[in-house]
Amino acid sequence: MRQNTPKTADNTASTQTLPTSRQDLAQAAIVAALAAHWQEAVKLNEQIIASQKDNIEALNRLARAYYFLGEAQKAQKLYKRALELDPYNIIALKNLDKINKVFLRIEKTAKGNGNSTVKNGHTNYIPTTTNLSQIFLYEPGKTKVVNLLNLAPPSVLVSLSCGDQVFLNPKNHAITILNSEGIYLGAFPDDLAHRLLSFISAGNQYEAFVKCATLKVLTIFVKETKRGPKFAAQPSFQSKNNSFFDEET
Repeated sequence: MRQNTPKTADNTASTQTLPTSRQDLAQAAIVAALAAHWQEAVKLNEQIIASQKDNIEALNRLARAYYFLGEAQKAQKLYKRALELDPYNIIALKNLDKINKVFLRIEKTAKGNGNSTVKNGHTNYIPTTTNLSQIFLYEPGKTKVVNLLNLAPPSVLVSLSCGDQVFLNPKNHAITILNSEGIYLGAFPDDLAHRLLSFISAGNQYEAFVKCATLKVLTIFVKETKRGPKFAAQPSFQSKNNSFFDEET
């Protein structure tokens, strides 16, 4: 009995700290990506692919992790593998096109542009950092931070990054938010949707960007870009609830 107790405790501890199934690994990989823990995301997705080589979602996640680690060529190869399995996979198509355009720009610039390194014919691209301070610039009455409702599945949310542009999709009695491929992400609260539908029907225009994405929360930053004549003197958002910094706390 005394000899068996330490072994049981050790075994229990290991099963509590390591994912034990493909589903657990996939969930952990999604969490790591949402937190921008790219090295961890690489390890988890590689573990999935080691036992399931045709897992397209894991291939896409692994490619994305390598891309943000500055290893675009590895990401390129992985997206191509995903497309061999599913030639119409939207995520792989979109991101492979992005990487190919990056490499094309590098080829056209003989000495590089400061965001790439070329060693022994091997090109690594380091993604540029978007100026988020400009995207999230607070303007009284014109901007608002919104927590979306009825969110898309985690497998969709994991593809989002802070600063990604998203798009308002006005309907009869609601406003949903879509990504650049037209995939549903979430919806505005009813009161805000009803208010903005009136403004949009009168000619107002808006932009929106991802501020924060987790497994359970998707927060976007909405910006008024144009006012129609009917509401030329009326702000889109009430200033008392509109402070970007107040809603952070």
